[in-house]
Amino acid sequence: MSQQWEWVTGSGQIVVDRFKTHLHKSVIPLLPEALSKVHISDEQFVVKQVDFGHVVGETTCVVTNESDEIIYAQRPKRLGLSRFVKNRQPEPCESIVVILKKAEDGDYFVLITAFIGVRPEPEPWDRNSTPRSKDFWSTHALVWNSEPVIPGTETTRCPW
Repeated sequence: MSQQWEWVTGSGQIVVDRFKTHLHKSVIPLLPEALSKVHISDEQFVVKQVDFGHVVGETTCVVTNESDEIIYAQRPKRLGLSRFVKNRQPEPCESIVVILKKAEDGDYFVLITAFIGVRPEPEPWDRNSTPRSKDFWSTHALVWNSEPVIPGTETTRCPW
């Protein structure tokens, strides 16, 4: 049986974890404090970066440069290829990102995901991508082997 989680935002909304959680274990102890710093007005979908002022863990999404070895691959349950960097390690980080969606009945929020890192743009292939998506993902990448990928989808050619 899986653990059921419930928290409260700084503005008083109840937040529950979804049935098939995407939470990394390292972020769970940080959620009560992080969510207590999140204030929601009338948003239906919330993406917030919460800064702690001290290192809370390591991020696997790092800024890249010309000397990095870049590869693209598809992660499970994703519709496009993600940008990865092969010659890097996770880096210390002082913030976490929480993504919440208002429940259909409107009485509470569902935690879609939370992770240690800075607020990313949606990936360029994502239906929620913005004009900033390509710029962000051209200068950032996930550390290779930090996320599972579908074997055989790897390429060095940028798909976008």
